[in-house]
Amino acid sequence: MALLSRKASLWGAFLVFWLLAPTIHAEYCSQPGAGEVVSSKRVIDGDTLDLADGRRVRLIGINAPEMGRDGQPSEPYAQAARRELLRLVSGSQLRMIIGAQPQDRYGRTLGHLFDARGANIEARLLMRGLGFTIGLPPNTGLLECHLQYEQHARQRGLGVWQYSPVRRAAQVGPGFQLVRGRIERVSRSREHVWLDMDGPLTLRLPRDMVGVDQLLRATGRELEVRGWVVDRGRARQGQKRYMLPQAEARLMFLQ
Repeated sequence: MALLSRKASLWGAFLVFWLLAPTIHAEYCSQPGAGEVVSSKRVIDGDTLDLADGRRVRLIGINAPEMGRDGQPSEPYAQAARRELLRLVSGSQLRMIIGAQPQDRYGRTLGHLFDARGANIEARLLMRGLGFTIGLPPNTGLLECHLQYEQHARQRGLGVWQYSPVRRAAQVGPGFQLVRGRIERVSRSREHVWLDMDGPLTLRLPRDMVGVDQLLRATGRELEVRGWVVDRGRARQGQKRYMLPQAEARLMFLQ
């Protein structure tokens, strides 16, 4: 693996290349400020809950497995993630730090939760393998710490890592995906750099990002990427059907 940057800020928080370290240096990620005292009313799933004051909170930094809806079964460990979040937020004083982007497009509050000891709730879930680390700008303050806790679970095969959730690029589909594949072609447009994978997936990255020159020489490299894949419909000639937008991409070179 090659580490192209150690700090998300150097990439404008759009793209993070990381060397996942086995050592956890902070105890459940340090609380960045006093925050506000809140209490939980109802847990929706492994990354969403309702507060007693009526706000619905989407936890920053974690994407938990999806609960089943409309007759569809829940994803593996979705129920376990919900139960664990319920345990962590019940009967305990909580503090919330609202993100630099305070709401998502659904009107949910975006926040980090901490228990009475100052331990980060998202980190505790990630350490047990009950979700995947995500880092959507500008809410990336705890990203590096969260990655360390995810790596702890991944190395031990806990939760979602018991069986590898990573798909090959040829098997990609819409929705949140962890994908492994080889870069077939790198191209540029006026605003973006495009990485075409060895499957129906292309990655769209900002052309003015720091380190883009290294990406232009990445043809043939194997990498792992995660994020929400968009189905663009029937592929046009020379165009990949699926796209992972830049603000949701997280890449790790494997060779």
